[in-house]
Amino acid sequence: MRKTVIAALCMVVPGGIGVLAQSGDPITQRQNLMKNNQEQVRALTGMARGQTPFNAATAQTALQRIAQNAQQIPALFPPGSHQGKTAALPAIWERKADFDAHAAKLQQDATAAQGSITDQASLQAAIQRVGQNCGGCHETYRRKES
Repeated sequence: MRKTVIAALCMVVPGGIGVLAQSGDPITQRQNLMKNNQEQVRALTGMARGQTPFNAATAQTALQRIAQNAQQIPALFPPGSHQGKTAALPAIWERKADFDAHAAKLQQDATAAQGSITDQASLQAAIQRVGQNCGGCHETYRRKES
């Protein structure tokens, strides 16, 4: 009985910790999400440039993570979350439907790219499509760093 309770706690507690980690202010959450996207793109770019060995499974996992992150983006920009330390421009909330469409396009392209990665050349093409999504959104909706 005791082993069963301990095993159940081991399964429930990590899930609860994950939920707690997700709670908090949306600015921090979206900054963490964007940092994760940056890490994924950095790994993909390293493989595409030949700086690290090409690995299709690793590339697909990185693209899957980008797609999952993209799906979360709209919810991380609720009304009023432009206050505080953020590079998010007011245009996000002024044109929320367009902003959300950018996130959906990133998700679609990252998902589609997962199945098309077979070699370094196909990875380069996939990164270009995904990168255009990131850059297009940042160009319109992110304050330029000074």
